[in-house]
Amino acid sequence: MKYIIAGLVITLIFSAPTAAETLSFKDILRQAINHSHDLKVANIDINISKAAIKEARSEYFPVISLGYNAGYQRDLSENNAAITPVGDSILLNETQFRNSTSASLQYNLFDFGIRGKRLQIAKKDKIQKQTQYSISMRDLKLQLADLYIKALLSYLEYKSNKELLNLNSELFNMQERLFSAGKKNRTEVVEQAIKVAKITNEINAIRTEYQRNLEDISFYTGEEYNTENLELDYLEEPGFEPVNLEKNKKDIAGPVKNHTPKLQIEAVQTDFLDIENLPEYKYYQLEIEKKQAELAILNRQRLPSFKFYTNYYLAGTDRDSYWSTFDDIGQTNLSFRISSGLPIFTGFKNTAQRDRTKLEIKRLKLQQDKKVEEMKSYYQKMYQESRNYSNVLSDQEESLGLVKNKIAMLERLNEKELIDKLTYFGQKADLISQKLDLERVKINNSANEYKLSILKMPEEELCKQD
Repeated sequence: MKYIIAGLVITLIFSAPTAAETLSFKDILRQAINHSHDLKVANIDINISKAAIKEARSEYFPVISLGYNAGYQRDLSENNAAITPVGDSILLNETQFRNSTSASLQYNLFDFGIRGKRLQIAKKDKIQKQTQYSISMRDLKLQLADLYIKALLSYLEYKSNKELLNLNSELFNMQERLFSAGKKNRTEVVEQAIKVAKITNEINAIRTEYQRNLEDISFYTGEEYNTENLELDYLEEPGFEPVNLEKNKKDIAGPVKNHTPKLQIEAVQTDFLDIENLPEYKYYQLEIEKKQAELAILNRQRLPSFKFYTNYYLAGTDRDSYWSTFDDIGQTNLSFRISSGLPIFTGFKNTAQRDRTKLEIKRLKLQQDKKVEEMKSYYQKMYQESRNYSNVLSDQEESLGLVKNKIAMLERLNEKELIDKLTYFGQKADLISQKLDLERVKINNSANEYKLSILKMPEEELCKQD
């Protein structure tokens, strides 16, 4: 059994290479932002909405077009037929080549503000796409924070259990020697061997969980990580900034930038969160305003529209040669006209479209309320967890300091051989387990504070790379 335990220890200790890579949350966040397909799509959507603004603005400019026509007509009646209009065509009584060119201009004089509403929709769509980018960025940071916490806790647990394995293996070796000397019974040695085997199994399970957590992170970053060649930094590294949980509501809310008109909404303002600055609230608010502008367009489509047209024609004809028509070309016509159209009956299409848009606005308001309530509940849950952590954190940090000091004291006593090895190994193993439990509380608290700060962060700060 002694050789089996020694083999397990050697396998676990020397399987890892000496040079290790250190990874921080800031590193994986930067990698994930560069790799994120959602952010790339959201950025393309922003550029698409910019093009849509240009398209909507183009309706304020006149439409100018050039036309050219060339043709040949042969008279089969031998000049006996009269000139006859048939629909949009004129039947002439002579054989000839024709060549004509024209320039035309068309301009929308007045449409009761329909163009303005379309431009307004396009501009709000751009802001909405920018808000969606902020939502994607925020969600990515929150998801990565959760994954990094799991990986970090698995890493610390893996590291602590490897220390425990070393200590318990040394303890097993000592008990083996004491058993050989007749100072320990066989039962204690077997119990210690079982303990070593149990810790070995736990290490294997933790390493599997640790690798799984790193694979989850790899999905977002596109990088490969190896558990045996990687060290994770604590959350106190740059990228995690604690939030002050005791700020007053006035300090939290502050002035609202780029504020959109607030509609009636069921969601209630909380003491912890400025609802009107939530990206979800802004997103649905903009969607509602777009639908309201669309409804206004549908209402104004029932009114008359006025358009201006002008055309300038040049034409040439010749009986025998097409190319001779260019010698004959000259000014033939210049026209100006203003037209107006008023839809009288469209099969109730406009009425159905307006009814549909009104219902869509109602649905969006309900979706807005639901999303705001979800975010408020999520935020308040983390807020309460952080407050609970904060209440015990000072005691936990003091306890953690005492544990570290006691470990250092044990090391000094062991170096000076002022404590027996059995007591040293046993006490250090207990202290390592206590240290891991205390660090777990501190890490979870730091993570919650980070996520709270992300939820409260303005959009311009939220979209930064770290």
